[in-house]
Amino acid sequence: MSATLDLDLGRPGLCHGALRVAHSDDRSAYGEIVIPVAAVVGGAGPAVLLSAGIHGDEAEGPLALIRLIHALDPAVVAGTVIISPVMHHPAVKASRRTSPLDGGNLARCFPGDPRGSLTQRIAAAISSLLLPHVEAVLDLHGGGRTLEYIPCAWGRLNPEPALARRSLEALKALGQERTVVVGATAHGGTLTSESIAQGKVIAGTEIGGAGGVTPDTVAHAERAARRFLAHLGVLPPEPPLPTRLMTLKPPHFVRAPGRGLFDPAVTLGDTVRAGDPAGTLYDADRPWRTPEVLRFAADGLVVARGVPAMVEPGDVVVHLAEDTDEAALLP
Repeated sequence: MSATLDLDLGRPGLCHGALRVAHSDDRSAYGEIVIPVAAVVGGAGPAVLLSAGIHGDEAEGPLALIRLIHALDPAVVAGTVIISPVMHHPAVKASRRTSPLDGGNLARCFPGDPRGSLTQRIAAAISSLLLPHVEAVLDLHGGGRTLEYIPCAWGRLNPEPALARRSLEALKALGQERTVVVGATAHGGTLTSESIAQGKVIAGTEIGGAGGVTPDTVAHAERAARRFLAHLGVLPPEPPLPTRLMTLKPPHFVRAPGRGLFDPAVTLGDTVRAGDPAGTLYDADRPWRTPEVLRFAADGLVVARGVPAMVEPGDVVVHLAEDTDEAALLP
């Protein structure tokens, strides 16, 4: 095989190993991409995958899950917790959204191809060697270098009603003030889409970004992971926390119509109405030109902002989410 998992899931306690994907290049003729994986095996209970580092410039999730590897006590774990904090290892090492080795975006490559590009083969290894072992998945994300998110539970629901309900309950349990449920995205190939295809309970986050981490954003990510495990019965139960159910639609995105410097008029957490100014686009090449005011096309709450001030056509400079309820979300 071009990929293997050297992790003993039958041995109680903490064990560590790796997902190994063959990779031959100028540096190493018979090399491997070594993706570290840990497992905490306790008593009887569900098997769960905690994932982070699908995008290598999002450090909140990796830090939270590395902390969790050191903190989880097998004696209080009911089930098996598989933890992969740096899922796209080449991208994480380079602090890049995409792979420095083949330019691949792991969040666009699932279910993968065992004979494809390196990133496609990593996706195929995750799909075939990790996901079949578990019944539930938590995938931690943030905004990386180009976006900043207000902390949100974030996910997409399975079209099958029972799994949709279970995933929505898992999202609501993550302890975030906002729970954003999205529809099928224009970009397929995510770990979420593959988890749905394999019939898993799936939840995720969008927390922080702006090119770095803060104590608050890492704490939000760690809280999400711990509460996900508590919700599934892997850890002792925790009291429920209120959350605001929201959804995201195409009109909620404000995109740059051209190249220039974007001067925002809003900040994270602001409530806006359709027609309100999102910010002003200035022409950096011809600064004497009349600036262009960009306006919101819908009502909503500002949940994400673009970080780089210099933008190109099509870049998201800010996006919203709007309130919803369970009846509108569930199939």
